[in-house]
Amino acid sequence: MNVQTLSSTLAAILLATVTATAFAEDKPAEPAKAEDPGIVAATSFAFAAVPGQCDERTADNAKKDEDSAYPLTWKDKYGDPPVEHKATLYEIYCYSGAYNTAFLYVLKDTENKLSLISFASPTFDIAYVSGDETETKLKRDPTVTGYAASFFLTNASFDEKTQTISEFAKWRGIGDAWSAGDWQLRDGQFVLTRYEIDPIYEANLDNPSQKLQDKSFQLFPPMKKK
Repeated sequence: MNVQTLSSTLAAILLATVTATAFAEDKPAEPAKAEDPGIVAATSFAFAAVPGQCDERTADNAKKDEDSAYPLTWKDKYGDPPVEHKATLYEIYCYSGAYNTAFLYVLKDTENKLSLISFASPTFDIAYVSGDETETKLKRDPTVTGYAASFFLTNASFDEKTQTISEFAKWRGIGDAWSAGDWQLRDGQFVLTRYEIDPIYEANLDNPSQKLQDKSFQLFPPMKKK
């Protein structure tokens, strides 16, 4: 191959490369994949149940990646043999603040009936020592005053292995004070199995002890007094 032929060949290759690159850049982006119709239906159902409380879904704020669907199975306690049940759990993004994100959970049965799950948790009273502006000293341990139910869980996640939904709610951004709970699937319902709080804002102190940092109070199940 002479020099002229080689030059012509290289020029042709370069032209083809530039043309292909330009074509790739001009080619419109592929349309986004269609959402799971089950998630779409569950989101619409959940938002309708709590009108005005969730972030509006727009093209710029779709939050599709924060929605999830999980298969569920469980068996009746009784029966010979026990009847196996199947359902789908939908984890739906609702809204977010500076350091917490709220989720809703929807259950769909085999007949495609949707239900919004409510989660029981204890209400409680905290008494700080009078004059303690750091909110690190308690007059007494927190006391349970009753129980309430909510559709919303904060910074929640679902463990498929244990079929447990958990939340960890920060009381402020650094997370030194918090509340946390677990709800496990039992006989088709998510039942509270643990609820714990840390009401001590130890970051308000210059040098808090490790014992103070690790201090928390289990409100459910109630701790047995020694």
